Amino acid sequence: MKRKVSFIIVIVWFAFGLNGQDNSIFYTYKEIQDTNIYKLSLDVNTTSFLKNNEYFEVIRGWTGIGFMAKPKLVYQPTNNTQIQAGYFIEKYSGRSDLYKPIPLFRVRQKLSKSLEVVMGHLYGNLDHKLYEPMFLFDRYYSENIEYGIQFLFNNKYFDSDLWMNWEKFIFYDDPFKEEFVLGYRANLKYEFSNRFKVKLPLHYTWTHAGGQIDKHDENRGSIMSLNNKMAGLELIYSSGAKWLKRVSLEYDYFDYKAGSNPPEGEKFHQAFDKGYGHYLKSNIDFGSLKLMLGYWKAHNFIAKRGENIFASVYDHFPDIQISDRELYNFKFIYDYKIKKGIVFSLRSDLYYRPVTKNMFYSYAFYFIYNDSFLLRKVF
Repeated sequence: MKRKVSFIIVIVWFAFGLNGQDNSIFYTYKEIQDTNIYKLSLDVNTTSFLKNNEYFEVIRGWTGIGFMAKPKLVYQPTNNTQIQAGYFIEKYSGRSDLYKPIPLFRVRQKLSKSLEVVMGHLYGNLDHKLYEPMFLFDRYYSENIEYGIQFLFNNKYFDSDLWMNWEKFIFYDDPFKEEFVLGYRANLKYEFSNRFKVKLPLHYTWTHAGGQIDKHDENRGSIMSLNNKMAGLELIYSSGAKWLKRVSLEYDYFDYKAGSNPPEGEKFHQAFDKGYGHYLKSNIDFGSLKLMLGYWKAHNFIAKRGENIFASVYDHFPDIQISDRELYNFKFIYDYKIKKGIVFSLRSDLYYRPVTKNMFYSYAFYFIYNDSFLLRKVF
């Protein structure tokens, strides 16, 4: 009976096709423009938020209310070079201190019409456009800033993001290991007509903890290297109607493999050496309103920076494992664009686990204000 119900739900999913994971309002990347040469500007990126996760079983819920801001000075000395310097602040309501304030510095260089290198503060976090099983949305609050090196490429048929986010740097004899993430995200895209196009998304992350100069102790050999890969196929139909922008269907295959897994009992030990996941998604985009219906089924799947709901292990309860994971999920997004750079957003996620018949849900409100002010032209 259970299989029959699941089959009916999947058929309905395909038939009615409810882009759900549309985080474009949070993206901060802007192309380098020739017209900005010799200009000194002040860029302001702010997000006020309220996010409440009502999660159950052994997955911990979370409520956050506050704001974050990234004011930056931006100077463009050449047609293809840009320098940015600023400061990141984040404040949670009910706390008197700032959460992880950090200076910001970024150098951007266009190497060609399609290729750009970024050093320092990366266009990271949600800007990487990784899917939820591989990237936890709430890292937008907890680990917003990434530092390292990044290569961005974009043309008519292909766009990609190759980056190294160096999360923990070590000096000689430090009592902890270096930690970093090497990531790659690409989209192959082709338009058959104005109405129909296809995308092939490819995602990869290599999560590493190691190093050769940390303090020698009993955990000296605890090297961790985890590989997460995803390959998918998305079919997109643009209707041309005012009330309906597009409809899409997507299938993604996720693969997990531990290249190096420390022994049980050591800090970076993982419960499984390999696993996989299947993700079926359908999306309807009405413009301001977007809906997504999805089905997830996985076995021994681990992604260290992914959403716990999709995984077979839990960060806070590592001794509890669920080898086979099955979920239905529904996403609701309403983005009200007040004017360019000012957006109010209402979002809700629902996750249903048929094995336990438990419902997990979250809801969130966001007010985003992004703007740029010309201070002066240097020459």
